[in-house]
Amino acid sequence: MNKSKLTGAEKAAIILITLGADLSARVLKHLPEHDIEVLTRQISMLENIPRDIQSLVLIEFFKLTEARNYLIRGGSKYAREVLEKAFGQQRAEEIFEKMLAEVQSIPFNNLRRTDAKQLLNFIRDEHPQTIALILTHLVPEQAAFILSSLPPEKQSDIARRIAIMDRVPPEVIKEVEGILERKLSVVVQQEQVVGGVKALVNILNRVDRSTEKTILEELEVSDPDLADDVRKRMFVFEDIVKLHDTAIQRVLREVDTKDLARAMRGANEEVNERIFKNMSRRAADMLREEIQFMGPVRLRDVEEAQQRIVQIIRRLDETGEIIIARGGEDAIII
Repeated sequence: MNKSKLTGAEKAAIILITLGADLSARVLKHLPEHDIEVLTRQISMLENIPRDIQSLVLIEFFKLTEARNYLIRGGSKYAREVLEKAFGQQRAEEIFEKMLAEVQSIPFNNLRRTDAKQLLNFIRDEHPQTIALILTHLVPEQAAFILSSLPPEKQSDIARRIAIMDRVPPEVIKEVEGILERKLSVVVQQEQVVGGVKALVNILNRVDRSTEKTILEELEVSDPDLADDVRKRMFVFEDIVKLHDTAIQRVLREVDTKDLARAMRGANEEVNERIFKNMSRRAADMLREEIQFMGPVRLRDVEEAQQRIVQIIRRLDETGEIIIARGGEDAIII
């Protein structure tokens, strides 16, 4: 028996034989009647399968299943890379084309790439049986998020329906899938990301100082929380490299050493080197030593320390003691 000459049906039959009677029976009951007939016929014809052939078929099945998951979750480019490393370019291309056809036929495949929060908004008002059907076809992380976000009175009902769900007619799955995808395509077109706080910050970072001040003052009155959010994002810790050396030296005189050490623990090399450059050799050596022996630091503590330093920078900018170069202004310091 030569593995390269085995048909797909023969390989599937070998896998079922290897799994044993109990597991094979559970698999077969989920297959169409025609496939069951083909596989049972192949099983009856296969005798004395060499152990090495069994192993090779199982390894190929495992690799295909793994690569299929990469295609669903990681995209086609990532799936190709994984396959090429495993099988070589020519064989990878053959497997990829086969997998692509299979994945395209998987129910609700497109929904697996959709953000779970967005999916929740689509299906939260659907009938519990419809929600249960959809959840069984999603990635477990998506399904878990959606189920936990639903009202408590719905959660147990849907969970029960998932547990007792057996066979669902293909035409029902296709109908539900089609309706959801049409809804999704309409909403995605309507909800293209064209604004948001980040967009506002990007604009304000490029306007002149008086315009920025006017806008932020108006926001303070109409929406204080939004104004605070915008201010926090206007200048991030990594933007220190954009400051003049004299400005960095002025900032460092205001900053607590422990805050600086924590903030630098999570900064890139360019930022850290710029800060060290604007300190005396002795102070820089002491700071390096403190960072080295600090031990593990929570990301939240790093971010809070960086934010405190950013607040100092913005305060010094507002009082005119340092200058943050912006669009519409001369960035040269005289």
